[in-house]
Amino acid sequence: MKTRSWFRLLNVLGFSLMLAAVAAAQNSPSKKNLVVNGHTVDAAVIQIEGHSYVDLDAFARTMNATVSFEPGRVLLTVPATAPAAQSAPAPGLSKEFVQAGIAQVAAMQEWKGAIASANRFGLAGGTWLAPWLQDYRSRAEASMNQASAAASSGADQKALQLLKNEFAYLGEWDSSTQATIHSLNAEQAVNPAATQDDPQLTKISACGAFLTGMLVSGEFKGSVSCH
Repeated sequence: MKTRSWFRLLNVLGFSLMLAAVAAAQNSPSKKNLVVNGHTVDAAVIQIEGHSYVDLDAFARTMNATVSFEPGRVLLTVPATAPAAQSAPAPGLSKEFVQAGIAQVAAMQEWKGAIASANRFGLAGGTWLAPWLQDYRSRAEASMNQASAAASSGADQKALQLLKNEFAYLGEWDSSTQATIHSLNAEQAVNPAATQDDPQLTKISACGAFLTGMLVSGEFKGSVSCH
């Protein structure tokens, strides 16, 4: 009987010790890493009974902060961060230049159409050709002067140079067209298909389309077609 009593007592004590061990394991502090702005601090967070406690010294080191202790309080001083640098604004064109530039492109488009018509339908030896084309050239030149006066910013000046390049391309095409027509006999008409594969016209058209898109967007952009 005594042997059985001791055996039961040992079982009870063993079971109690096992429960105590399980409880102690469940209540033992759990350590976790602390990540601050991508920087990891090993085992800086301790969780006890559902509450999290942070190693203040480790946290301060991560933030390049300082910790000082006073009666009744702890002071954590975090250095001020510099404001993020703002991205540079897009090189915008002024409203006045955009309006003048669009008018300039329209005037050059009319000049281009007149030159193309002379290429397709002009007859050699006519005295009408030079004054007719000069009228369109003068309108485009007047619009160019207005665009030049409206160019106030650096972006405007860069865009203005592209407009001047297009104007120069048209002037060269105008001169070569007149030279070609005057070199023909009085009864010989210009080939109606002459403009279809004209490299000058192709370049002028590409630059004009680019200039229109750039001015509508209000932002300066570079283009190989206008250089």
